[in-house]
Amino acid sequence: MIAKLFGRAKMSYRGVAKQPSRGACCVGRDLMPRWRGPVQMEDDSKAMGFVCHQCGREYLPEEVQGRRLIRDE
Repeated sequence: MIAKLFGRAKMSYRGVAKQPSRGACCVGRDLMPRWRGPVQMEDDSKAMGFVCHQCGREYLPEEVQGRRLIRDE
């Protein structure tokens, strides 16, 4: 009923219940960039952050190089 009044909730990144360590999950995998809008897309230097879609963790651009995490904790 509420969905009919207000619409469906927007999709967001959700973490998994029990997150694996960063080394076991995020290091060595391609991370997906997040941009502010379509104008900045396709330029990783303008990304707001990067997301691991396996566990839902987000990283700052300073932590990522070439869409991969620079180092583990």
